[in-house]
Amino acid sequence: MHRKPLALALALPLAAAGCSWFAPEEEDLDFAEYEQQLTETYNESMRLSAELDAAEARIAQACLEAQGFTVHDPWEFREEPTGERETFLDTPPYDWFLPSAEDAARRGFWQWTTLAAPETVEDGDALLAEWDAFQAEMGWYSVDFGEDEQEEYPFFDLSEEERYAWYVAYGGEAWAEFHHPDLAGIEPEETGDGEEVEVPVGGCKLEMIEAVYGGLEEGQDEHTVRPEQPDGDWTRMKERFAEETADAEVAFTDCLADRGQEGWEFYEGQILVHDYLVAAGEGVYALNSYPDAGVRWPDPPDDAPDGDDAQGWLDFERALAADFAECGDESGYREAAVHGWQQAQLRYYLDIETAVFAWHDEMRELIAKAQEVIGE
Repeated sequence: MHRKPLALALALPLAAAGCSWFAPEEEDLDFAEYEQQLTETYNESMRLSAELDAAEARIAQACLEAQGFTVHDPWEFREEPTGERETFLDTPPYDWFLPSAEDAARRGFWQWTTLAAPETVEDGDALLAEWDAFQAEMGWYSVDFGEDEQEEYPFFDLSEEERYAWYVAYGGEAWAEFHHPDLAGIEPEETGDGEEVEVPVGGCKLEMIEAVYGGLEEGQDEHTVRPEQPDGDWTRMKERFAEETADAEVAFTDCLADRGQEGWEFYEGQILVHDYLVAAGEGVYALNSYPDAGVRWPDPPDDAPDGDDAQGWLDFERALAADFAECGDESGYREAAVHGWQQAQLRYYLDIETAVFAWHDEMRELIAKAQEVIGE
């Protein structure tokens, strides 16, 4: 894969001579030029993490099976989606409140999905399938082992004594007591609000750590032994996005006001439409919320639907979402937000690309080591 040198990718025009008190304005980067490169880099990060997860699990399972434990807790060895994307871009803040006109007319803002019996709305099954797909696009992955799902896993058919013995073999006595005190017959320890508790790990989990990572160094635990994936300056990324969209935000809220929707304000790139819908009586929790943002929405209407009227709320959302979608287009906000997010994300990921390449090399070395252990 051809990669452009990071220094060239981020080069900005400088003054011909002397220096300036002010940094030069950042020029736009060509999104199409870097999208494939950064997407491949991002997806390689996800693939390597998943591959190392799987190798660690195989080593621990082999250790357990050598001791006679042939069925395993699916929570400890669950396989989650790799998280690969069609584009490297993270979910933009406007995805929550700025649907397309077509989506607005069909599904509103999705807040109605939190109501009782959302499947009762018109075309409910199809809409809820779209809601599941939307959650996947937002990066929401979950593994639910409820009562029905537990029946598929023989581990949950074991006695409490057998399951506790498995946890001891897997993580050691102290680890098992801390994470599964109910099976150990002890009361959970009171640790205080927010206080972190260090629990020594042992058993097959420690055996895996020693085989792959050489053991735990001072200050490390089971969660920090793996090299940390590089992060960039997310605060600066958000600042860049805000700079790109400042004027368009004003035009957007002015457009809403012209449609009788006065009182909307932005907060960190968000319009808090889900908080507004809950305040208006739709459900008891917002799908997307910023508790410290204050009230940045209009007064809820007096003629809002009843709390148990899922279809009424969907219709209410559709009407509001249509105004948002149309104002997004008419005011130029949608265009500015898409462009601003691309530019802010480009610089965020290009800034850390060299560090990510080095992290990839570390991960490949660990995977190779784990595969050696598996092959022994």
